[in-house]
Amino acid sequence: MKDRKKPTVYRYGNLVKILDLVQRFSEIQHEEDYWLFDKDVFDSGRLNPKYQDELSDMMKELRLFDITEIGNLYLTSGGRVVLDKGYGEYFNESDKVIFTLKELKTGMSYEKFVKRLKEVKE
Repeated sequence: MKDRKKPTVYRYGNLVKILDLVQRFSEIQHEEDYWLFDKDVFDSGRLNPKYQDELSDMMKELRLFDITEIGNLYLTSGGRVVLDKGYGEYFNESDKVIFTLKELKTGMSYEKFVKRLKEVKE
């Protein structure tokens, strides 16, 4: 996935990239030149081609996104929530798995979800 904002020491990884992509999806329609109108008062407008290309690229990126490359959702000893064991992620014995990859893909009951979050918080 692309970096949409500058990665920093505290801001990198697959979780950050997917959240940035979703945020861009929600913001793009509010860009000033997103919808183009001709001078005709009856013109219903059209999508700016520059955004059409960006949306197409973003949808392709989501389609190619493979959750099996991510792994489990972790709470690190430093208090960070991390979705992968990818580049730059370091884990030790005090890091806890919040949800496994299987649970992220298949889901779970609300009660189990809340119970797990409470266990991690303690």
